[in-house]
Amino acid sequence: MMKTPVFTTIIDTFYRPALLKEAVAALQRQTHGNLEIILVNNGATEATVAYLHEAAALDGRIKLVHFEENQYSPDDPLKMIDVCLNAALAVATGDYVWYQGDDDIISDDYAEKMVALFQGNSECTTAAGVTVNIDIHGDP
Repeated sequence: MMKTPVFTTIIDTFYRPALLKEAVAALQRQTHGNLEIILVNNGATEATVAYLHEAAALDGRIKLVHFEENQYSPDDPLKMIDVCLNAALAVATGDYVWYQGDDDIISDDYAEKMVALFQGNSECTTAAGVTVNIDIHGDP
């Protein structure tokens, strides 16, 4: 029997716990059954850190990576990618890895469709879905 591929999502976060909750809820609703969610505390606010611990305690698919200080630097905007995202990649176990912002919400079948795309197209090395802009209330 073929193993279901692991789909890993990495989200770094700092100060938007309400939006992060929506992003994580969308991940938790995924129709693809083999998920890994890595949440990176990028020197986050107290409320954000509290949510990260709560989410990880309630969902075994969630892994946390913590940084005491925010890794963004206006002098080196790529530092955050180098530090935070590479730290997340170091603990990732997924066959496919997706990065999303803490204010992004994906459709419930996003991971399923991406895995199917890659499984069915050996030449495919990268892909992303079509974006739809919504307001804070979820309206287009």
